[in-house]
Amino acid sequence: MMTKKKKLALVKKGVKLLEPVLREEAALVPAAGKALGKKAAEGVMQALPLKEIKKYAVLAGGALLGVTAVNNVLRAQSYRLAVSRELKKQLKPINEKLDALEKENAELKAELEKERKKNR
Repeated sequence: MMTKKKKLALVKKGVKLLEPVLREEAALVPAAGKALGKKAAEGVMQALPLKEIKKYAVLAGGALLGVTAVNNVLRAQSYRLAVSRELKKQLKPINEKLDALEKENAELKAELEKERKKNR
């Protein structure tokens, strides 16, 4: 079973591999639209063989999957960060009280040790 880090690394690698292809395709779409007018989508469908369309559909789906995965990871990280901040904020007064009690405990231990030394 793959860890989350490995999965994320694979997704990032896939997105990097797809970037040049997607940029090329994005550059071709406006040109095709201008050349074919209102029926640009139909023209592209007719101009490209079915295998090419399937290939581009798979690439687009892979890119979408990669972007979605990265988005989910980032959303989870930001949620964890927000929860962490809120918990730290809520625990601050408790931590301050705990520090004060620990300091008082150390002082009392020192006093007790002095009393024991006196009584010997």
